[in-house]
Amino acid sequence: MQIEDWKTFKKIEADIQKSLPDEIHDFLTKVFNVYLIKFPLQVFKQFEIVRDKLIPLTSRFDQDKYNEYCDSFSKVYRSVLLDKSIPDDTKKLVLELATKTNNFFTSRNMTLCIKEMRYYSIKVKALFADKSLADAIVVIESEGRVVSSTKTDPNGMAYIEVPEGKYTIYLYKNIEEGKYIYEERDIVVPQDSEIVFKAYETKTRSDIEKEREGKPLIREVSESLEESRGNESS
Repeated sequence: MQIEDWKTFKKIEADIQKSLPDEIHDFLTKVFNVYLIKFPLQVFKQFEIVRDKLIPLTSRFDQDKYNEYCDSFSKVYRSVLLDKSIPDDTKKLVLELATKTNNFFTSRNMTLCIKEMRYYSIKVKALFADKSLADAIVVIESEGRVVSSTKTDPNGMAYIEVPEGKYTIYLYKNIEEGKYIYEERDIVVPQDSEIVFKAYETKTRSDIEKEREGKPLIREVSESLEESRGNESS
């Protein structure tokens, strides 16, 4: 091929407009996969599932499959950002990928793929025998993962911020040898913005286990119970 012919070929190649599936393929290989290999194994495995939802869109665009991809991404996105065990550096990478994903698709007149999580403040009031309960552990859990934890202040108050969603909130305190304050409640945020726990009697560990009907305690409370038991036996 002569030089002139090669230049003409390259110009024609450059003038060919890529289809949406071709552009999505470029996004997959040049953006998504670049972030994917940076994730630690725990997060990598979750985003592998998201990637598998994106791959079909590289051959033919389908609105239902796009919605499936966005739904899958949104669920993993929420799960990672709420998981206290995942480092902030990893969460920052996930946020960057979510932003670039949204920018890519909205710039092509697509609906927003991943919605930003809006945080809401929850006010917790803890009472024992109608008196403020200070230094009680407050833990919020979602889908088996601890989202946030804190302790009540001298006035029995605690404040936690979490995104919209369904949670289980726990209140726990070791009162004396073998006796505990333990309460739990399912909540929906933002509807449940003020939670009041009113405890009038203590519970033993067996009381708590019976109340939970064999369901395992979350690690934060379980470890506190074990620690209290160890202190009692010593």
